[in-house]
Amino acid sequence: MRNYFDDEDEDDFLDEDLIIREMEKEEKTRREFIQNCNDAFRAIESDPENILDPDNAATKKDNLINALNRMSALFILQEEYEKCEILRKFIETKIPNGKLEPRIEEVKKFLGQ
Repeated sequence: MRNYFDDEDEDDFLDEDLIIREMEKEEKTRREFIQNCNDAFRAIESDPENILDPDNAATKKDNLINALNRMSALFILQEEYEKCEILRKFIETKIPNGKLEPRIEEVKKFLGQ
């Protein structure tokens, strides 16, 4: 593996700085995804009646199902199966014909696993 810190060439240093910033940005995005999933889960758990809102793009049926599929994949990877069960029950009761299909490979890739 190349040690960027030992290079004397300034161009390589700038590339290294760019790489570090990109890695930090990706890590921040991952942390925000996890936080957003947990925030959304708490909202579903505490007030499931007010989650579906056809006027809000984030909570329209298709968008909500996509989000729930990503959330459930994250919770499976974190071994938080009780959260998955709550999401499954939410879909069954609030979204007729909705189906929970965790996108585990997509979330694994996003998380860098």
